[in-house]
Amino acid sequence: MRAISQSQINLYKSCPYAYKLKYLDGHESMFYDPSVMEVGSAVHDAIDHYYKHCYTKDNDKAQILSLTYRYLRDNWDTTLPVEYLKKAYQCLTNFAEFEYNNKHELATKPLTEVKIYANDIMGIIDYVDLNNQVVIDWKTNAKASLGHSYKMQAIMYKKLIKHQFDINIKKLRFQFLFVDEYRDVNFYNPKLQEIEQDLLNSKEQIKESWRTLEFPKVPKTKNTCRWCNYRFYCEEM
Repeated sequence: MRAISQSQINLYKSCPYAYKLKYLDGHESMFYDPSVMEVGSAVHDAIDHYYKHCYTKDNDKAQILSLTYRYLRDNWDTTLPVEYLKKAYQCLTNFAEFEYNNKHELATKPLTEVKIYANDIMGIIDYVDLNNQVVIDWKTNAKASLGHSYKMQAIMYKKLIKHQFDINIKKLRFQFLFVDEYRDVNFYNPKLQEIEQDLLNSKEQIKESWRTLEFPKVPKTKNTCRWCNYRFYCEEM
């Protein structure tokens, strides 16, 4: 049984058959918004490169932006519209502001893009400050919100960090770089227990489907099929 990620759970909850099309049959997503997928990937790579190869507490905001944007431009997909490059630049501008204002809190360089496997779950965590026990996940969405799936992601990350480093994180923050906002997860909120149970249930459902090879067509809502990235692979289309 392969390790289960948050993205797997999200797709399975949307429709188990769509999950099968992607993770068993290997179909690629037919529709996605490049301004989210491509820009997000490029921004994450630039930030990761900065921390791994360019990080120093002496860098000012202009230097942080210059270093990250130079790397992004050197690796940019030039077939993408210029509007996407502008969005990436805005994200990195807000990252430079964040890094400059928060670097004084760091005793050591943070870990970035940390891939962790813990029994039957896995995740790639953007930013881990072990000294302050802080985890940050970079988002490039145009709207800052803390929905159910993000809270589930936070719970999963907390479990992964505990497994890998044997610490209980004090703060998990979703940093929305494009709009320069953030949302913190309150792990003391009793409602998170319900979400954690949802996580456990979803994980067991996926494992059962893998065992039986049964992935029913059960879209989450009546509009799920309309927006499904795998709908043209579905025999009923």
